[in-house]
Amino acid sequence: MARATTEEISDRIDTLQGLILEGEPNTACLTFARQQWGVSRAQGYRLLKRAWTQIKADVDETGIDRQELLAWSIQTLMAAAGQAKQQKNPGAVVACIKQLDWMTGLGINSISGQRVHRVHR
Repeated sequence: MARATTEEISDRIDTLQGLILEGEPNTACLTFARQQWGVSRAQGYRLLKRAWTQIKADVDETGIDRQELLAWSIQTLMAAAGQAKQQKNPGAVVACIKQLDWMTGLGINSISGQRVHRVHR
């Protein structure tokens, strides 16, 4: 199989970045890369790492700080919870609330704003 050109590699990284930002897990992205482009598992991981690096660089370039990102994340989760509630999907509502609890440290598992990790036995 012929080696991919620099432009093809760039397009692949952009495609994987898009999948990641759409919420696809790393495993699904890796499977996509292997099936779509016939790359090895190792090459798929390299492409995936470059896609994540590109996402981080894009976030860094915007100059967004952690507080702004947290505010956006909270707003997005609240909107998702509202949509799930309208769709009568209690599992999704609970998942959103659980994530908000974890992000903000406001729930029962928090002590002075610090997340407490339980050990399940």
